[in-house]
Amino acid sequence: MWNKTGLRKDVHTSQFSTNDLTSFIRRRMKYLIIPPIVVTALCVFGAKVLPKEYESSTTIWVQPDETLNPLVSYQMAVQLAPPDRLETLMDIVYSRETIEKVIGSVGLGKGVAPGVGMDDLVEDIRRNIKSSRKGSDSFTISYMDTDPVRARNVVSCLARTFIETRINGEAHRNAQTVQFFERQLRDYQEKFETTQRQLVSLLTQRMRERPTGSSGLSVRLEDLDRQIQRSDERLRVDQDALIKLAQFPDKLHTNGGRQAIDDLRNTELPFSGELRTTYQQYAEVTTKYTPLYPEVGKIEGEFLAVLRKMRAAVEAEQASLSTQLGELRSSRQRTIEEMMNYSVDQQEDVGNKSNYNLYQKLYEDMKTKLEQAKITQDLGRNAENSFIILDAPRVPARPSKPNQALIIAGGGIFGILLAIGAAFVAEFLDTRMRTLRDLEVYQVPVVALLPEISSGR
Repeated sequence: MWNKTGLRKDVHTSQFSTNDLTSFIRRRMKYLIIPPIVVTALCVFGAKVLPKEYESSTTIWVQPDETLNPLVSYQMAVQLAPPDRLETLMDIVYSRETIEKVIGSVGLGKGVAPGVGMDDLVEDIRRNIKSSRKGSDSFTISYMDTDPVRARNVVSCLARTFIETRINGEAHRNAQTVQFFERQLRDYQEKFETTQRQLVSLLTQRMRERPTGSSGLSVRLEDLDRQIQRSDERLRVDQDALIKLAQFPDKLHTNGGRQAIDDLRNTELPFSGELRTTYQQYAEVTTKYTPLYPEVGKIEGEFLAVLRKMRAAVEAEQASLSTQLGELRSSRQRTIEEMMNYSVDQQEDVGNKSNYNLYQKLYEDMKTKLEQAKITQDLGRNAENSFIILDAPRVPARPSKPNQALIIAGGGIFGILLAIGAAFVAEFLDTRMRTLRDLEVYQVPVVALLPEISSGR
């Protein structure tokens, strides 16, 4: 079948044959081979040349804080208890103070000028830190660095700083709570004792005016007051002594420690006589010999042993005094109640009794809350045990970046796509005539036609 130009029209001109594909690949071979090779080679070179970065991480499990808030009632404390202790995780880990601690601990700030240089360093470190929550009670901290050992050290410092910051914050909160209740307790105690003295004075006057056979109650009350006062004074002395004894052995060689020893030697505490004798021997030896002399270490050990015995004895005495003081206060309370029962003018004294009962209840409630706050404070001193490191930071053996396999594979795929695209573009821009179909597509005029001669004829 021939067209107007005299060319035989092939019925298969609209189809893309295998021969055409083979011819296309043969003509554009350089476009299909060179780009993948070049791009892959560049990716291999880049993967080898790019600086290696190592990532170290740690996972910390935070046990929930189950101590109740003594500021509110039990039911409200349960409702107001925080759901977790990770609410401030991001604020602590990414804070400038934390990062500056890391810089000082790991030694990243060497040669960095303060000001803009330090600000840039802080931002660089902050960008390399990653933190994520793994659940309601655990989190992960990771850090990327070109030095694997430094990456491990930074993660360790971040975890340690977070734990210390949380513990210090909780300890400060507990200490503030205890101080608040101690102030409130002193205030209520003062008001309670004032109303109590007023009521006792009124009841004593009533009994004197109208004897009812209970004149011995006032005498007993006065005797109890004297015993309570003596016990209170002794208890304060013991408490002050325990504060001083708690400084040893850490502050034995400091000025504060020497002042505390002088104060303890001038008291009448248990083993105070032995303390004076041992300290005198210790002072004589230390003035003659250096601390490296064996005799100095020996007498120092004996002196510290006396301090430990004194501390144990004072703690035992304090416990005994606290028990005794509680019994005396209970006895005093019973005596006052007996005097109230003997009062014949109960209607006249109802106002004083009401104030007395009110402040007594407030005082007792505040003592209970103070004990709760002290228990919470004591538990908070062991708060470090509630932070458990499940996965300790390690020195990474392999770099996390660059991912050489991914870079090379991605480069190879990109090179192949680039080669195919370049080959099609080159084919599209090539206007040379190779087949009869090309003549038809470009409508080129034909001058002559050489028929195809079969080799068999």
